Amino acid sequence: MRGFAILWMILFQSLDLFSKDFQTYAYTLYSFLDFVNWVPIFTFVSGMSVWLMVDKRLSSGFSRWKILIHGLKRYGFYIFLSLLLCLWSFSFQTFLELNEILVVIGVYALVTLCLLLVFFSKEWIFVPLAFVAYELSLWFRQPPGFQDYPFYLILPLFFLGAFSAKLIINKSLEKLTLLELLLLIVIAILAFLGDGFSYARDSLGFVIFNAFLIVISFAIVNSFQRVEILNVFSFAGRNALFFYVFHFAVWFKLAVFLKISPTFDWPSSILLTCLSIAVIFLFAHLTSGLSQYFRKVVSKPKSL
Repeated sequence: MRGFAILWMILFQSLDLFSKDFQTYAYTLYSFLDFVNWVPIFTFVSGMSVWLMVDKRLSSGFSRWKILIHGLKRYGFYIFLSLLLCLWSFSFQTFLELNEILVVIGVYALVTLCLLLVFFSKEWIFVPLAFVAYELSLWFRQPPGFQDYPFYLILPLFFLGAFSAKLIINKSLEKLTLLELLLLIVIAILAFLGDGFSYARDSLGFVIFNAFLIVISFAIVNSFQRVEILNVFSFAGRNALFFYVFHFAVWFKLAVFLKISPTFDWPSSILLTCLSIAVIFLFAHLTSGLSQYFRKVVSKPKSL
């Protein structure tokens, strides 16, 4: 799921980066992204990942303080990497306003981690917390920052991901079906109340509708685990951080530096986008292979 999200993001943003007339050709796609895009997948899966990390370490006998320290290191690295990326490709202001996705994941993952350490085994509490987080938007609609990834849109998806993790991993079909039914009821109520289900308008319907689709997507992926094409998305998901950083720190920076963004017509930009994705895959495979080789060398016992 993470691999699907990162490839979707790179495909769209590369086309937008290179094409001078992308909005003309992809007007329908732009409209579609206001209802469904990769941001909810990233944040929902990130919430699941926090739960998996806590569950694995508690099962291994780690204390909650050690898990918190591990989380501070892990998600603190995300925040630090975001700072470097913003200084290189964007701006320091972008980092301060939490308008870059890595710093957003780092900060909101830490919030989710702290709550999980308090409420672990009582994950149901994340459902009302998701609605409470969104309701705070009534008071904080125009916060100083958070414009691209407002906490009242992103935190609910983190919380719903953390709540759903155990059900999805354990394939609790009855509980997942009940969850989907409840989400569907909320969607129907919101539609009746005139909710726009819009990302641009910070709509609660956008959060609920995307959570509904993501849980269905996990069920579909589970039923097609042996399909070979999924290995492509699995590789991209395992290397999502590399894909994201390479895309902006190398490809995006190079295009801006060479002043070829956005200058290409529609067919040329499609070819260049395919090339950029192929290059990222190539470097990801090389990096992955080298890291595995060095791990084997380091772990290999020295001969006497």
